[in-house]
Amino acid sequence: MDSNPESGASIRPPLPPRVLFGQLKWQIYFTLNKMAYVIAKPSGEKYVLSYLPQDIILPKTKETIVLDWYRDSDFDELFSMMKEAVDEGQTYPQDTMDKDHFEKYYLSHDVFVARNPSDQRVMGSFYVKPNFPGRSSHICNAGFLVHRDFRNRGIGEVLFRKYLPIAKDLGYEGSFFNLVYATNHASIRLCRKLKFQEIGRVPKAGKMKGLGYVDALQFYYDLTTLKQDCLTFQDFD
Repeated sequence: MDSNPESGASIRPPLPPRVLFGQLKWQIYFTLNKMAYVIAKPSGEKYVLSYLPQDIILPKTKETIVLDWYRDSDFDELFSMMKEAVDEGQTYPQDTMDKDHFEKYYLSHDVFVARNPSDQRVMGSFYVKPNFPGRSSHICNAGFLVHRDFRNRGIGEVLFRKYLPIAKDLGYEGSFFNLVYATNHASIRLCRKLKFQEIGRVPKAGKMKGLGYVDALQFYYDLTTLKQDCLTFQDFD
């Protein structure tokens, strides 16, 4: 969505066919898009995670990565990774991505990166932000990226496992993934391995490149029940 809800401007994108019938449906469409993807972070809100930066040994390759907060100097690398993921058309719902939308979508709240300790290059990343506003803002959402040059090393799974305790330490009580496309086998496998509740299936939720329409699964994790065993890599593969 190209409008900027924070500016107060009412810039409407082209309406999809099923939203053309009546003002009420338009209002629902506009509200859901605004709610799901751009939620302003309260000014001055900052959590201290004393364990960051943290050295992590990848179980798969025995390489060391450093998990830390995002820095402004990481912007270009992260934007390039996000744009590549969108262009691949298999994991994120957006079909285009520019720097303005990336900043609002990916960098709006708390962002973490995995760095190569030898040159500080960003190897992977994830964001954590509310999935809903207001009284439902205790439920968070996350998105993950792994740089093309560092795939198949287990970085994605390590970040996925680290996301859960970090989200809890940021004050969230639940994690909800709205759209895990049925073709995203790695994410589905991880959600099931880490005992997420599979709570829904959205038919024909995404039109994927080269595949047409595919369903999406929805997963929920009650962070108040989080146990330390998800931090160990005994069942890592």
